[in-house]
Amino acid sequence: MSKVLIVTGQFAPYTKSLGGILRVYSFINTLKEKHQIFLLASKCPTNINYGYLGLKKKELKNINISYLKNSSIKIVSSIFNFKIFRNIFYLLGFDYAININDRYLNKCIEIIKRKQINYLIISSPPFSLFYLVQKIKSEFKNIKIILDYRDGWSTRVNNIYIKPLQYIIQNFIEKKILNQSNFILTATDQISKKIKYFYKKKSNIFLVRNGFLYKPKLRKKINKKIKIGYFGLISEDSTSYRNINIIYEVFKKNKLLQKKFVFEFYGNNTIRNNNIKSFSSFKFKKNIVYKQALTKMTEMDYLLIIHTEKSTAKEMVTTKFYDYLASGTHILNISSGKNEVGYLIKKFKLGFNVNYEKKNLENFFLELKVKKNKIKWKNKFNFFSRKFQNKRLLKIIN
Repeated sequence: MSKVLIVTGQFAPYTKSLGGILRVYSFINTLKEKHQIFLLASKCPTNINYGYLGLKKKELKNINISYLKNSSIKIVSSIFNFKIFRNIFYLLGFDYAININDRYLNKCIEIIKRKQINYLIISSPPFSLFYLVQKIKSEFKNIKIILDYRDGWSTRVNNIYIKPLQYIIQNFIEKKILNQSNFILTATDQISKKIKYFYKKKSNIFLVRNGFLYKPKLRKKINKKIKIGYFGLISEDSTSYRNINIIYEVFKKNKLLQKKFVFEFYGNNTIRNNNIKSFSSFKFKKNIVYKQALTKMTEMDYLLIIHTEKSTAKEMVTTKFYDYLASGTHILNISSGKNEVGYLIKKFKLGFNVNYEKKNLENFFLELKVKKNKIKWKNKFNFFSRKFQNKRLLKIIN
């Protein structure tokens, strides 16, 4: 039995983002049968307890979890997400964890020494946590370090104006950190391909997709309007990755679309624009627990994915995609540019991809009709379960 320390940004119950913690949660459940697991994370703004978001708290029994307080996290996040500087800060690894990086390091060293840790998994973003690698490796020569890329770091942003900075980060910071690590996990195929360009131990890169935890029972429900569901965080901020205005601007001027469709948004969302909040075609629902959300997905005519930032779209496969797949409901992927999730939707005939920069969204929705049947489940879809995907992690940790 090995002792494994997992380090991440936020974790239940101190986060409102289910997608951000599902991967780590599934790692814990995969590894805990054979290994002793320790987890280090930070608490989110004002230490609000959001609960376990429908995940089973009992599955974390006997897991040693430590939380670091980060009282200035909200201020730090607002600065680093400021418009044009967001991608620059992202590349530099200046994120909500950077201000307590020293505390992360000290706590890691304490746990590694006290518990004699064999494996360290750092799951990012936040990528400031990757800066821990050099100091930990210098002090603990025999520890095996696994870097988990939920998103790409320097490879994620595709913007010609910050190419020089991107080159510096890739070749003088990320490359060095990578090559001090023993194994690399990636969540998408695009991330794997990009990392292979500057990681010398190419055979030690393992693609571990996010996958789905459960396959819900299907519910048949006849909707008066075409019902489109969205599960997760969304924003009216024009700089957001998930900008609801892309939909709102199309629907507010077309009465026919308003009669034909209704959107239901489930999540811990805070929409401040009263015009959007009160718009008749939009229904904003409170966050519901995970298994209930999966069941609710089966009641929809379509399930929505939005990614509205072109510079970061290419390697995107949102976590919710796999839950959408498990629900059997057809998927609408609306994005700026092509992305990996769009490739999967096309390959497995799961729904529609719309690049709203090239295709008229209004015409698309006017022509969209309800599909009578759910997506027929195929055995090859079992490949996308977290249980199957995490088998690759078991090959690394012995």
